[in-house]
Amino acid sequence: MQGITPETNDYKHLVYEVDSEHVCWLTLNRPEKLNAMNLRLIAELQAGLQRADRDDNVNVIVIRGNGRGFCAGHDLDEDAAEDRTSIYEYRAHYIYQFEEFTTPWTVTKPVIASIHKYAIGKGFELSLFCDVSIVTSDTRMGYNEVRYGVSGHCMFLPWVVNMKTAKDLLLTGRELTAAQAKEMGLVTEVVEPDQLAEATRRKATLMARMPREMQRMHKMYLNRVYEMQGLRAATDYYLEQVAIMGAQPVPEYAEFSRMTAEKGLRAALDHANARYEGLD
Repeated sequence: MQGITPETNDYKHLVYEVDSEHVCWLTLNRPEKLNAMNLRLIAELQAGLQRADRDDNVNVIVIRGNGRGFCAGHDLDEDAAEDRTSIYEYRAHYIYQFEEFTTPWTVTKPVIASIHKYAIGKGFELSLFCDVSIVTSDTRMGYNEVRYGVSGHCMFLPWVVNMKTAKDLLLTGRELTAAQAKEMGLVTEVVEPDQLAEATRRKATLMARMPREMQRMHKMYLNRVYEMQGLRAATDYYLEQVAIMGAQPVPEYAEFSRMTAEKGLRAALDHANARYEGLD
């Protein structure tokens, strides 16, 4: 993108760039995996966000994805290899990863998610705790991992939509179109695929030209409104439930993991999806 000057870093799965308008562009860079989140990418994204938050040359942060989609969710290959022998260690691991992954919410500067094609599972959740989401019209979103016995991770969903909508999405695992997500209040703006870069640039530039400290004050104020209503207590409760389920997976997930290890992820997904065919 014109005007961007790359900065030196040791990231493997993230590209960190700052442009002349004081916008930091963080690009998820695992295109061969549709930018699926593994432990390293999550850690690098946190590091990039915190670096931008400290950088006096940055007013706004944009998260986008390289390749064919924004983020296809959690890296299920890595997930199948996780050590779950101790519920206490697994719980600590999960809580630490929650703190890493929710960094877009906790940094003081505004964060925009610039989304194309896929925002599934963790990619969907990542978009929920960004401050603004700009999405292409062909994007698919949702928590389809629950159909395989994989829980969500952060569960900001009930704080973004009404109760009936949250239950519909979580209890069916159905995917949404961008238009449906916009109608539900899950995204800020929907644009055509060839307009995403320009729409994101314009929004980021507008926000970057606002008084910086005013932006930071209002972001943190609005976050506190939701936290005072119970957001953090609710997500902490969800984390405890997920830690138990992660250490003692449901039978469907145990079967999914076994098939992933023996036959590969594609075969496991096809097998798991077969029982839902024709019902969406």
